[in-house]
Amino acid sequence: MVVAESIILIAQIYCVIGLIVALAFITIGLGRIELAARGAFLFRLQIIPGLILLWPIVIVRWVALERSGEKILLDKEEAELHKEQEGKK
Repeated sequence: MVVAESIILIAQIYCVIGLIVALAFITIGLGRIELAARGAFLFRLQIIPGLILLWPIVIVRWVALERSGEKILLDKEEAELHKEQEGKK
């Protein structure tokens, strides 16, 4: 019974950490990484289970994207999109 309880405890801790990472990524990181996801609130709810299970990969990719210059490129793309949308009006 001790082994089974230990496995369950480890799984619970893993899921709690995953939920914390998922909530942080959905509220802070997703909009900074993917421009198309900025207004997609139902999409954010749909990816929560995957984020909970794959949180170590999410953290590694999120940190790598924040450290690289890709965030700067996304900001430039966003500025260009706003200019195009203002030009159409």
